[in-house]
Amino acid sequence: MVLRKSGLAAAVLLACSPAAFSDDLNINGFVSVGASVLSNTDVHIGNYDDNASFSNDTIVGLQISKQVNDTTSATAQLVSRGTEDYNTEAAWAYITYAATEDLDVRFGRLRTPFFYYSDFLEVGYAYNWIRPSGEVYRLDTFSSINGVDFTQRFSTGSVDGSVQFYYGRFSDDFTPVDETYNIELRNFTGVVLNLTQGDFGARLSYHQADMYMPELGTKTGALDGLITAATGAGVGDKFVPDGETTSFYEAAVTYDNGDMFFIAEWTALNHETAIFNDDTGYMVSAAKRFDDTTIHLTYSNQSDDLESGTVGQIQKNLEGKESSITLGARFDYDTSTAFKVEAQYQDEDTYLGAPGESGMLYSVAVDLVF
Repeated sequence: MVLRKSGLAAAVLLACSPAAFSDDLNINGFVSVGASVLSNTDVHIGNYDDNASFSNDTIVGLQISKQVNDTTSATAQLVSRGTEDYNTEAAWAYITYAATEDLDVRFGRLRTPFFYYSDFLEVGYAYNWIRPSGEVYRLDTFSSINGVDFTQRFSTGSVDGSVQFYYGRFSDDFTPVDETYNIELRNFTGVVLNLTQGDFGARLSYHQADMYMPELGTKTGALDGLITAATGAGVGDKFVPDGETTSFYEAAVTYDNGDMFFIAEWTALNHETAIFNDDTGYMVSAAKRFDDTTIHLTYSNQSDDLESGTVGQIQKNLEGKESSITLGARFDYDTSTAFKVEAQYQDEDTYLGAPGESGMLYSVAVDLVF
């Protein structure tokens, strides 16, 4: 099934016969249940291994929205993920004020708009894959922030568009390699431009935040090892993240005529601190619909960009480079329900500075919305 982004939120949730318990109170939900197995456990793809797992791609979400008055509404989305032992998290919890017909202001816990699919990243029914490309969609920890955003919609000629600006803060636990640290992102801000013209779409976004990791250097993880090595080499100050800015860039183009769908998305992550490697990722995906069946093929790539000299030699200890090819099929066998199968070839060229291996990830899933 091919869904246009401009109407996707409505198609995924609001149009799925929401339960109404009082005027303007809507309750919608989504469920994804998946199973997967990895052919080679020396390949690192999330928590996947050679035992069939039903938790990595399983997620349940419930969205509640209430129109309080003509200009104000409240929205909450509760999510339970199999990867987190089904602990429930408020992924969204915000108030929307319609300042004008084309300007919305939201306050509260918001989805961080890093990617083309960010607004419905966990609603598997919204896209053809079982999961989006891990080489591009790789900032799971920072998927929600507490703050405010402004979205201005506009039309000019045959082009429809929107500009979104947000500002907020993030604080939570973060496990970059093998140890968990508290991380705080202050002055977390960004701007997103969306454009559509007929069957074509484009998206550009820029995001930045000031990073603080007060526990770094007090533990025994791989990052702490970098601090020790850098200090011994006389470049320890380059690896201190506190107060340094991290920037994230994203661009996407799409084509969707109802039968054919194409998306190319590119991302780049740049750090002022050397404790994390800069990296670049991209994916190219095409899909063809045959009645209720959609066949899709995706190529993705991600590689780290190291600094020069001594700093780069130390960074090489955590260098990563990988690519993947995914072939899959989606069967919309009933209303608001899709069955999916995928085979993903993963080529891990470099993992934590060492030569990697390759393997296959086989997955099946059922996605539904209600």
